[in-house]
Amino acid sequence: MRPHSPSSPSSSFLFFFFLLLIPFSTLATTNTFSSSSLDDNSDHLYEQDADTLANNYTYEPPTFQQHQQVFTVPDFINDTSAQSPSSQAQPDSTMCNKASSKPNRVVLPANVAPSHYTLTITPDLKEFTFGGYVEIDLIIHEATKTVQINTKDLTLKTTTIEFADKTHEPVSTSFDDHRDTTTFTFESEIPKGTAVLRILYDGILSDKMAGFYRSSYKDAEGNTKYMGVTQFEATDARRAFPCWDEPAAKATYSISLVIPTELVALSNMPIATITQVEPEQKTVNFEKTPIMSTYLVAWAVGEFEYIETTTTKLEKPVTCRVYTLPGLKEQGRFALEITPKVLEYFSEIFGTAYPLPKLDHLAVPDFDAGAMENWGLVTYRTVALLFDEKTSDLRFKEQVAVTVAHEIAHQWFGNLVTMEWWDHLWLNEGFATWVGTLAVDHLFPEWDTWSTFVVDDMQRGVGLDSLRSSHPIEVPVADPHEIHQIFDAISYSKGASVIRMLSSWLTVDVFLAGIRRYLKKHEYENATTDDLWNALSEESKIDVREFMNTWTRVIGVPILNITEADGVVTVEQHRFLSTNDVKPEEDETIWWVPLGVHPKPSSIVDPNQTLKSRSLTFEVPEGPYLFNKHYSGVFRTNYPPAAIGRIGKAILEGSDLVGLSDRAGLVADIASLSKSGHTATSNFLDLVQYYKNEETYVVWELLAGRVGEIASIFSENERISQGIKHFQRNLVDRMVQKLGWEFPEGEDYLTSRLRNVILRSAGRAGHDATVAEAKRRFALFVSDPAQDSILHPSIRQTAFEIVLSQGGEEEFRHVLKYFHAAPKQDQQVIALLALGFVQQPELIAEVQALAISESVRPQDIFYVLAGLAANPASRRPTWEWVKSNWNTLSERYKSSMSMLGACVKYPLSQSSDAALIKDVKEFFADKDTKDFQRALDQSIEGLDVNSAWVAREQEGLSEWLTLNKY
Repeated sequence: MRPHSPSSPSSSFLFFFFLLLIPFSTLATTNTFSSSSLDDNSDHLYEQDADTLANNYTYEPPTFQQHQQVFTVPDFINDTSAQSPSSQAQPDSTMCNKASSKPNRVVLPANVAPSHYTLTITPDLKEFTFGGYVEIDLIIHEATKTVQINTKDLTLKTTTIEFADKTHEPVSTSFDDHRDTTTFTFESEIPKGTAVLRILYDGILSDKMAGFYRSSYKDAEGNTKYMGVTQFEATDARRAFPCWDEPAAKATYSISLVIPTELVALSNMPIATITQVEPEQKTVNFEKTPIMSTYLVAWAVGEFEYIETTTTKLEKPVTCRVYTLPGLKEQGRFALEITPKVLEYFSEIFGTAYPLPKLDHLAVPDFDAGAMENWGLVTYRTVALLFDEKTSDLRFKEQVAVTVAHEIAHQWFGNLVTMEWWDHLWLNEGFATWVGTLAVDHLFPEWDTWSTFVVDDMQRGVGLDSLRSSHPIEVPVADPHEIHQIFDAISYSKGASVIRMLSSWLTVDVFLAGIRRYLKKHEYENATTDDLWNALSEESKIDVREFMNTWTRVIGVPILNITEADGVVTVEQHRFLSTNDVKPEEDETIWWVPLGVHPKPSSIVDPNQTLKSRSLTFEVPEGPYLFNKHYSGVFRTNYPPAAIGRIGKAILEGSDLVGLSDRAGLVADIASLSKSGHTATSNFLDLVQYYKNEETYVVWELLAGRVGEIASIFSENERISQGIKHFQRNLVDRMVQKLGWEFPEGEDYLTSRLRNVILRSAGRAGHDATVAEAKRRFALFVSDPAQDSILHPSIRQTAFEIVLSQGGEEEFRHVLKYFHAAPKQDQQVIALLALGFVQQPELIAEVQALAISESVRPQDIFYVLAGLAANPASRRPTWEWVKSNWNTLSERYKSSMSMLGACVKYPLSQSSDAALIKDVKEFFADKDTKDFQRALDQSIEGLDVNSAWVAREQEGLSEWLTLNKY
């Protein structure tokens, strides 16, 4: 799954969503918010040869007719055409309920496991309900009188079980609302062997973006209409059908949908048959699925249209489609073009072909995450899948590429081989993030995708892991209620970063060979992190576990403190905390750190330069030297001032020693270390001045973002705020003049992205010429529809921000009108992000009210809060608004606790008022916070970091600004 939030990757959900997502230039905090810009985007399918698939599956479930005497059910239940003609094997019962071997986990009993589900769903898109009928073929491991399954928000009407050729009804049925379980107790003992459980039930098509739910849209005449779609990860399949809703309880599925004749039905597999139930209703029967986990099951019903292509380089061609609502299919053209290329690339590097005959992408108007990797039917937020070359901001193109690649990667990592339990979520998300980036770099090498990864994903992961309230990559999860809290920058971004580090250490070729070994050994099964390490160790002949265990099982990342004395460089590793107050008991870990010193000192004999102890020494090289060359190691480097001066001079002179990722990484490290107090903020500003000749998008994204963060966090100190803005204006002035506002025909992608970074930074700093030009172009834009091109889509949000921060009621009404009239969701997104920059209290209040109005989809509150958080004038009022509307927010997002946690984090992310810490704690003292406790803890710790930074640096920063005439 790809998370989706304004802090997600631009290089994925991915929160995320999260990637797709819109990092802030001013949100380079120590929590999950990215160091990149507010308007930058990024908020995550399957394989194997079809012949092998057919050979592995020989089991055929009982037909509907065999059991029709059990219930009085609709006539369509008697239709045998729901069965796939293909033969597929009974799942290995040893795969089921592996998680139950962990005594602390809240899981179903292991005495009964499913092998196949025959499922029929009848949605009612007018009454917002659905009927369901499920037959579950069971394997009884131990004789029992009870069967326990997962259910949530379902009304069970009739239940029977058949074994030994007899049908039995339960003598009692009990429910546990906390554990989402239903327990059936039968009079007779069910013997070891097989049985069939049948349940007739009803459900609700809610609008909570979980389970089987409804999503609304407007048709061409402006009428509100609805589609139905599923979102099951992590534990919401139980909202759609009774099941064993655990990743290790794999089974096969035969799915049928009974729908109005004019609608289209989609599911994981291709359609097997369509039968008419009555003149206005049809039953769509889908082919039987491979063995899979419940969270990957999917279906959708609606007025869909599609565009189609087919792979050309696979032995068995795969049909690829992009499905949209009417009138939108051409916006899926870019996603469709790259899909077969990504499928073919992954099939090649993984050594196994995609196992299904088709891969569909579906754009959904209301979608909690960024995207979801359902096998054969990937679902997306509209902005994560659709892109219009003429009207979309360019950043959405990279977002679409990254998200599509991420979700297709899951077809191998997650779907073909599935994590044994949620402790190993990172096996899905971290790997998909890394290999998705690998695929985008393969398709679009001119995008410098790995450098973008350094400034986005890597900084997001290290930033979150520098908090005490972080968690290990491989995090124990006991209760399913905890699962959603680990869909964060640790599982995605740090996970991907340590994979990148490991693949660099082993070499990418060796790493991918180990991946091929891992996938082949565990295909259609569940696996753990140790299984991955075993495969990589076997391939590389190196004990990978010894290298990686501290990176995945221990919280935190190291800082390398570098000192020079008497011609000797000393390197010493410690745990890095943004609060810079590591206690001895928190500093016991010794990471295996690939130092990456360049030029390589002759005294370091290990070719991998792996630091395996607390410290080491080598002779000071002649001239500048770098640690973490290519910035592949997941750590911070704290250079002494003399070393930074030499590196800075090399940067100023354009030396090849300091490559693109190195220049970006140095900015990220020194900026973070100045915020934590490991070095002075003035030292970071000294470093920035070495970059006056810099002209690359990636480095400028970090430079502008980190300098902008200082202005933002210190905004309540007028002297520092104005001085830093003066510094910003001087910093960007040359590039403003060089790039201007026009987008020349044929301009390269990164230069176009760079223009927006420069203009945004200049506008927020009050650069006179930039502000004046923004106002001029905005006036033309709103006065004459024919002047639409005066504000290129890639700088439109920036122009909106500038005029709103400098203007008042009139400008606000124009942007609000643009939002309401925008025909495409990506255009709505840029308006929502910009609206938060209004300065007047009454307009701030109106934007806050908009966030929970019917005009803004519940999923899109992120964008409104992102803009309000980036605006110093609206931060505290927005926190007060969250408190006043807490009951509304908690009810609205009760099925999406990650979004509720974001409602806490965003308003506080840029605040530096220490008094807020007490206020936040007092507000939540009497509230149930267990489902978003991590977000709350990280918000409080972020406040502590920000307030300490301001208190520590105010005097020194003021002196530096005065000394340097700012």
